[in-house]
Amino acid sequence: MKINFRYIFKEWILTLGIAAIVAFFFRSVVASPRHIPTGSMIPTIKVGEFIFVKMFSYDWHVPYTRKSLVKRADPQRGEVAVFEYPVEPDKDYIKRVIGVPGDTIEIRDKRVILNGRPLPLEKVEDQSILADLAPEYDPKRLSLFKETNGDHTYYVMHMNGKFAPDMEAVVVPPGQYFVMGDNRDNSHDSRFWGFVERDQFLGEGSFIWFSFDKNHFPFLRFSRFFSGIH
Repeated sequence: MKINFRYIFKEWILTLGIAAIVAFFFRSVVASPRHIPTGSMIPTIKVGEFIFVKMFSYDWHVPYTRKSLVKRADPQRGEVAVFEYPVEPDKDYIKRVIGVPGDTIEIRDKRVILNGRPLPLEKVEDQSILADLAPEYDPKRLSLFKETNGDHTYYVMHMNGKFAPDMEAVVVPPGQYFVMGDNRDNSHDSRFWGFVERDQFLGEGSFIWFSFDKNHFPFLRFSRFFSGIH
């Protein structure tokens, strides 16, 4: 039996190659899947979750690169954003935008003070969202709040009894942003390493498409599949 290599190339290899190019283009320009290996954004994004990032929220990028082609919009207060870690630009971080250029940020008793006013913070009594965090976190030693910043209201978590230093008031410089994790007592963010440059932003967190919990049977958080990131 004679093998038609031209047919194989045309019908399979070429087709698969084009599909791979289109998929890579989609990932670099439209939406990029990301795995979250750390807990700095708990409870909004939990360890073991996979999210999609809207790569076009802030810029249209040159395909297959991180270089901005056209700026679309600037990051806004309260948005969950992915950016190049300023200390090591080859690493990507995900945090929440707290302050934009010109804002004054201060932190006192774990409370964020924006332009002289504390961000609204409401205690949440139903802590079921924290129930699957053991053994890394003991839900009985956690406090859950809803914080509002700009047009966004979202969950933040505090560890009861854990000391957190205050931060003196700082003014966010032009073209830079102040970011924090929602796990306020366990997040390496602008409080420690400073601001994020506008050009370092890559995209905005969109939704969770898969959630794996290695510590609790049946190991999948079905209720979080395809849930939006707020």
